[in-house]
Amino acid sequence: MRWTQTSSDNFKYDYKYIGEANEPEFELLLDFLWFLYEDKEITYNQFFDTYKEIRDFCDSIKGLVDKE
Repeated sequence: MRWTQTSSDNFKYDYKYIGEANEPEFELLLDFLWFLYEDKEITYNQFFDTYKEIRDFCDSIKGLVDKE
């Protein structure tokens, strides 16, 4: 997962590494971001905090499934 605020072809993309996500986790993050912010601009901190919440949620679900 990477974050950038650059979006023009005239700029070099500047990414910050956030963390890992598989495809379903990524889709969940996108849906949650849309639910929270719709098409408004968000800050890095808002993105990171939302990612962290989704990451913790997914890890807790995986922990429930992996328990024997």
